[in-house]
Amino acid sequence: MCKLGDIIVVKEFKDQNGTTVPKHSFVVINDEPNFIEGFEYDFISNALCSFHNEKHKKYKLSIEGNLEINPNQIHGHNINSKNGYIRADELFYFNKKKIEYKVIAHMDAELLDKLVQLIIKLHDKNKEKNIITNL
Repeated sequence: MCKLGDIIVVKEFKDQNGTTVPKHSFVVINDEPNFIEGFEYDFISNALCSFHNEKHKKYKLSIEGNLEINPNQIHGHNINSKNGYIRADELFYFNKKKIEYKVIAHMDAELLDKLVQLIIKLHDKNKEKNIITNL
């Protein structure tokens, strides 16, 4: 069972185009079951990504929907020590019955609050994408 602020690894998921993507990390931002467009979901999450180099970092952080994250803000085991970012503008809706995942860590409350504030800001500007291909 995953809860708000958990970092999970999903064995395989579908991106916004329906393409299957192997093993990827996400942060859980809502753990209340509900429905979207008639589909049942168990939780909503954002993808976590790593920076490849300084140029990539600078570019990714210039995008309004990305939030920087560093390993000191994550607590748990089985996490990598790379700095990275959360794609706050893409909300992935998941049905636990249709995916395999495991909880590997939990993020700081302060970082979770920053993430939620950014998601609200993006929502107010109509800049978020609801990705329901995993339902």
